[in-house]
Amino acid sequence: MLLSASDQGAVEDGVTDDEVVAAAETLGEALAAARASSSEFEFTTMVRQCNEAIGDETGIDYGGVCDTDDCC
Repeated sequence: MLLSASDQGAVEDGVTDDEVVAAAETLGEALAAARASSSEFEFTTMVRQCNEAIGDETGIDYGGVCDTDDCC
């Protein structure tokens, strides 16, 4: 499971902090590669989709924490 949901769900699923960090690093590398080969619109759309998926999975409004205009 990529970026496990709640703290309780992560424990129940056996997902460690290290696994979550590794998944986030992998996602970051994939987004960096996509940014290099995508138009600004395509990349922004992809980041927003990732933010939505992360939010759905974790319950955290990741887009509110990392806005594409501020950190990417």
